[in-house]
Amino acid sequence: MIFVFFFVSLGCAESYWVRYGWQVFQSAGDARILALGGAAVTDYGTSVSPLFNPAASGKVGLHNVNYTHQSRLAGMISSDLLGFPIRNFSRPLNLIVIHEGIDQIPDTRNILLDFGLDGVPGTGDTGEGNGILDEGERLDKSKLKYFSQRQLGLHLSTAWKKEKYEIGVALKSLYHNLGEFSGTGIGLDVGMLATPWENGRFGLTIRDVTTSWQVWDSGTVERFKPTVITGLSHTYRLSNIPLSITGMGNVELDASGRTLDDDFMVGKYGGRTRFGLNIVYDYKISVRLGRNTIGSITAGIGLSWENLSLDYAFVNEPSGSDLGATHLVSLALNSDWIRGYIEKL
Repeated sequence: MIFVFFFVSLGCAESYWVRYGWQVFQSAGDARILALGGAAVTDYGTSVSPLFNPAASGKVGLHNVNYTHQSRLAGMISSDLLGFPIRNFSRPLNLIVIHEGIDQIPDTRNILLDFGLDGVPGTGDTGEGNGILDEGERLDKSKLKYFSQRQLGLHLSTAWKKEKYEIGVALKSLYHNLGEFSGTGIGLDVGMLATPWENGRFGLTIRDVTTSWQVWDSGTVERFKPTVITGLSHTYRLSNIPLSITGMGNVELDASGRTLDDDFMVGKYGGRTRFGLNIVYDYKISVRLGRNTIGSITAGIGLSWENLSLDYAFVNEPSGSDLGATHLVSLALNSDWIRGYIEKL
């Protein structure tokens, strides 16, 4: 019934191609992955990995319940992520829930006393009603209001094995509330994983493969074009000490067109790169470095035990932006361990 209502709304509304609107999915991730610059199209092993490649849905490891808190832009934006597999089905299912909120956004639309140069309303003098703060005009702080933004995203994925490949698909939904307006969106991602050589991986993800949609209660429909992400990774393990080094790189090609932040151009499309380096000692201590798609340096550390792991990531915003930094903390647990602990209580 929900899908019927959604597609009926599409047929009755005016639609626009837009670039931004699903950032809650693009900026999401756990501390481990985002410390590596988000270069995770070849990553698997956690319940957050399918967010970057649905083909990883069937390769979730022991630490399969993941909670991540993210504080962005010097604390102005807070987001939470919960990822876990859904069991008791014939095929693997993985669910990721994302919530992001911004409070105290100033609404300045009605605070200008646009009375013109003489400062008296209704005289029709120069500057009156032009929407510009001219000399002699002022702002009425008593009319300043504040509003909030809330986004709730759901990402449900599954995967299956076909010969030497892992194939995955993810259905995602987004509920967006902005002040008095709200919108509901739906999209589809597909992905593939392969191991072309020993200790090497190849990954491919197409986000919004059928184009994604966001239907607003105002009647406007926003449409989003696909993004193709491909990448390689390789792990080198030292023989004399329990140390492994994994390097990874991703290339993203956005069908929405070029931007000033692009690393390269392919015709009329813009492309970006991500890089990550993960150094793990004895499967317990990790040091991570990366570069994300906006050119920021990322870093993090991780500690892992038998039934849980803790990860921290630091993401620096672009130099000169004065937007502060992003901090992430992730906790991953073994669901069987949690169940056993609860049964003992």
